[in-house]
Amino acid sequence: MDYVKLKSHTLTRVAYAVFAALLGVGLLSLAGCSSSQQSDEELVRSSLASELDSIKNLDEKFVNEISEAVDMSRLSLYGIDGMEFMRSYLEGFDYTIDSVTVDGETAQAQLTLTCKSYSGYQKALQEAVDAITANPEEIAGMSNDDINKKIGEIVIQSLNGVELKPTEPVTIKYTKVDNTWEAASSTSGDIAAALMTN
Repeated sequence: MDYVKLKSHTLTRVAYAVFAALLGVGLLSLAGCSSSQQSDEELVRSSLASELDSIKNLDEKFVNEISEAVDMSRLSLYGIDGMEFMRSYLEGFDYTIDSVTVDGETAQAQLTLTCKSYSGYQKALQEAVDAITANPEEIAGMSNDDINKKIGEIVIQSLNGVELKPTEPVTIKYTKVDNTWEAASSTSGDIAAALMTN
């Protein structure tokens, strides 16, 4: 039983790393190009929408960036395909850009993300692990590999059942550098923090 609990804690940490990277990767390079046809507000808004759409649609570039940023092979120990995990977590992901305010060479965009609740995922996973450990005969005689696969099944089942929930509003700060709007370096951390507390 201790093995099951230890592995579930390990998977929670792996999931945290995946979730943190999911939205952090694309937004690190968020920048709006210069254009004489668009206002600064429109540039920031369209650039932000473009990056968030790549996440929402699981664009190939975004998927590749995530695969490079997170060692998805850690999930394979549990029989979990990393891409399946990402697709399941991002199913239903959406966003609203609530406002964009430009003040000279700085700007702020406020957005709200809607995605599966991380706390809901943790709760569902814990309940599933508790159910297994309450019935030790269910895994008696299973090898560690079989237990790992069972845990993997629980993880995906838990994730599939998690409800969508909006995050608290997130403010992203921008600075205009050489006619290009660049997101603050804290952006990925701010996004990840919002996702981890929804």
